[in-house]
This record gives sequence, structure tokens and C-alpha cells, in this order.
Amino acid sequence: MARSYTPAMVWNGSAWVEGSQKVWDGKGWVQPTAVRFFDGEVWQAKAPPPLPFPAYAASNSGLFGRADFVGGPLPPVRVNDVVVSVCAATAMPQLVAPSGVIAQAHQLSSGHWIAVATWPHDGRGGDVVWHVPDSTSATTMNLIYRGGDINGTPAAPVQEVRQYDDVNRLPLNSSNGFTTVFLVLAESVDLTGYAWPDGVLPRAEQLGDFGSLDVSLLAADTPGTGSSAGDLVLDTTVASAACLSIQVRGVNDGRPTWILGDTTASVLGTTTVLG
Repeated sequence: MARSYTPAMVWNGSAWVEGSQKVWDGKGWVQPTAVRFFDGEVWQAKAPPPLPFPAYAASNSGLFGRADFVGGPLPPVRVNDVVVSVCAATAMPQLVAPSGVIAQAHQLSSGHWIAVATWPHDGRGGDVVWHVPDSTSATTMNLIYRGGDINGTPAAPVQEVRQYDDVNRLPLNSSNGFTTVFLVLAESVDLTGYAWPDGVLPRAEQLGDFGSLDVSLLAADTPGTGSSAGDLVLDTTVASAACLSIQVRGVNDGRPTWILGDTTASVLGTTTVLG
């Protein structure tokens, strides 16, 4: 194809060469990027760098009765966001969409199953679909985190599972660096409220129908590392409950971070100083 313009020639010190074209980015003239992609919100030249503590961006959830397949669309999400998808059901959940993603499943002492999958969003559309054959009830939740290390997304995202029976207070698991997601499921007929400890940020909930023995899902997160995040307090005694901790990896900045008030890691006068 013939050129539609006459190239400008510049002297590079030894010869005349064709000068490169530049574009105005609002602040100055810069070299144009050959390829850009739309990440769902803006046009990007490259993936943004990971952050030390990936940040919560969005979530959605659903409660289902008897069904073989459950799920739905993702909440607003951008390319390279980390998706944390959860399904609790009376049958073992298997992730069928998106394809190529492996879910980690655990059967709890109550007989319920919970499965968790994490993956970097690649821009493909379509619903998240779980197969729960002959399940009488199921609860799903999708959490979106921005700034994660997409090369460090683990195939087995659940780091710890603790189970409890007949409780109205759950000690949270230890947080293990970067961003730790606390996922609590509670089997109850009348759970309507709860309180996370200080330093833990509430993110999403899907409560069961009042009067029905459903599984409620509660999610929160915290940055850094800590051994005593505190207790989640429920407004009723639940038949069974479990706490799962999931790490959303970021980039290591070499600086220790812990929850202020952690009885082990944050000791006033030793590791913590008031300025």
C-alpha cells in the first residue's frame, strides 16, 4: 500500500532517517502504542502492575433451590482482575464455565459441600456456571479483586478451613499476607445479622431465607499478615459453620504489614508505635 503522507526525515548523527510519529496524550508528545486492548472499562496498552494488597472491586451472589446447574453473570469486571467464585451446595459443586478453571472442593462435617475457584479474568463473556447434581439448595458468590498478581493465581486457593457446630461466634483464620479473604458459611434457619471484628472489611453477603435451613455466605477481607484477626459474631446460634481463608496474591514490596491490634503481631511498644 502506498503511503498517504510524506515522511519527515531527521538526522541521527550519521544519516537521514524517517522520523517516528508521536501522539499527544494530554500532557506531552509520546510514542504511540502499536496495540491496545479494552479491559472492560478503559483502553490499555499493557496490564497494570500488581499491587502489594489487591483491592476489592465488586461482587454478586445468589440463592437457589433444587437445581442441577446454578450461577449467573459476573459483576462488573476488567481484564486481569482476579475472580474468586464460590459455591456451597448439598451436592459437590463442579465448575463447568468458564472452561479450563479447576475448583477446590471440601465436604464439611454437616454434609454440605463448598467449592472455590480463582482465575484472572481474560475478557471472555458468559456466565459462571456450577454443576450441582440433585442439589436441594445452593448458594453462590463471586468476588472481584483488582491489582492481583495474575501469574501467582493458585490452583488450590483455599489456605485453611475451620469448622464449628452450635456456635454464635467464630474465630477467624490467620491472614497470610497480601489480601486475605475470609469466607464464612453458616447453616441456620434464622440468621439475620452479624458483626466482623475491627480491621476486617465486610465485602459481601448472601443470607438464607428466614425459616429455611439454608447456607448463608459471608465474605470480608484484610491486608497483611496476622494471627488473631478476631471473631465474627452472629445474631443467633447456627447449627454448623465454617471459616475458609483465601489469599489473593499481590506483589511483595518487602515491608511487613499486619492488622493494628493483632495480639501477636501488633504489640504496642514492640512492633507498633503511636506517632
